[in-house]
Amino acid sequence: MKTNPAISRRRFAGGLLQAALLAATAPNFIPLRLLAGENTPSKKIQLGHIGVGYQGTNDLRNFLTVESAASVAICDPYRARREKAAGFVRDAQHLEPVLYNDFRELLADKSVDAVVIVAPDHWHVPMGLAAVRAGKDLYLEKPLGHSLEQNRAMLNTCREHDRIFQYGTQQRSGEMIKRGVELVLNGYIGELQRMEVWAPGGTSGGSLVEIPVPPGLDYDLYLGPAPMRPCTADRITNKGSWYCADYALGFIAGWGAHPLDIAIWAMDSDTKGPISFQGTGKTPTPNGLFNTCATWDVNIKFHDGIPMHFMSSNVAEPLVKPYRLDTWESNGTTFFGTKGWVSVSRNSYAASNPAWFKLKTCEGTKRVLYHNHYYKSFVDSVRDRSASIAPIQDAVRSDALSHLSLMAIKTGGEVVWDPQAYKIIAPVELNAQMTCEVRGDWQQS
Repeated sequence: MKTNPAISRRRFAGGLLQAALLAATAPNFIPLRLLAGENTPSKKIQLGHIGVGYQGTNDLRNFLTVESAASVAICDPYRARREKAAGFVRDAQHLEPVLYNDFRELLADKSVDAVVIVAPDHWHVPMGLAAVRAGKDLYLEKPLGHSLEQNRAMLNTCREHDRIFQYGTQQRSGEMIKRGVELVLNGYIGELQRMEVWAPGGTSGGSLVEIPVPPGLDYDLYLGPAPMRPCTADRITNKGSWYCADYALGFIAGWGAHPLDIAIWAMDSDTKGPISFQGTGKTPTPNGLFNTCATWDVNIKFHDGIPMHFMSSNVAEPLVKPYRLDTWESNGTTFFGTKGWVSVSRNSYAASNPAWFKLKTCEGTKRVLYHNHYYKSFVDSVRDRSASIAPIQDAVRSDALSHLSLMAIKTGGEVVWDPQAYKIIAPVELNAQMTCEVRGDWQQS
């Protein structure tokens, strides 16, 4: 949005806010539609934030740097969290956001254009579906669904309601990652032969000792579609939402989403026909709170014959370090071809020919949709009704690889997936596990 140099928008908005607070009895904020016409180019996109824990607050603070957006509503079942987040909004935008305990009330607010959902994993799709059906565009943190069926529901609902969806895999705004992907797409490594993908593993433990529900926490709403369990000190933390099977698949999906997303950004082997999965994994404390798979070693074979080795970082380290050397990281994606290899991670990169990464633009015509500011990219897509750089169809593709890898680990045998029919070919009885139980009347599809 272009700012009139003669007027400080913040000072202007702050003046209106002060006047409105004096004139009205209970308004919580000044809707930006009062500052600019609903359909004018200067209209800021009004964001609602659902979930402002650790990652939710990080996302909020990143969106607060986008001048063409305003964070006008915040929801979290932790009162202290939403109140703390409101302080960041006040400091950055000189606006008072509306605070909600229940996300459904936020979704009913017609002034909110789009929502940013950063709730615990099991909430991602149920909240996302409700948001899209309420007419909101959607920035949804990774991973995607708690089941394969949830993923399909999210895809179909976004298409049905023609909503913008952007997946929270921020590495698509990494300049060197984009370069690496375009090197692969334009044949610098020759024909793609195989891939290695790895991510940080999980953990063990987690207290099962019941504690009183902390003051200011709506515990029933926090659990939502998950089973009702006693409140424990670890259950209501980040680790609880990452490593407890009531809420998550574990880091095979929660962190795996990032390097798997980069893999599908550079290839389409996973769309061409049936895919087979075989692998092993360990769950250190299956009877503890943190009862998800903590380490894994999965071999995936795509229909065109290209294999992918998907690993937790402890498994990958002895395989990857010899060629990554001083650029080793606990996450990454490597593409091996007939002429060389390219490897990218969150903070580093490497190639069989290091000179490739010195090219700002590689030869060839294939380019990926890219934006160097991941959060502004979403706001621009909402404003312009333009394609997202991390669309729902890609989120479904990458997330399916995590779900099916975990199924192969649990069964101890081969799992064969048909992505075109969206069903498991073998063993067919696993199709019953494409859904997950939902407590009460929370919708999953």
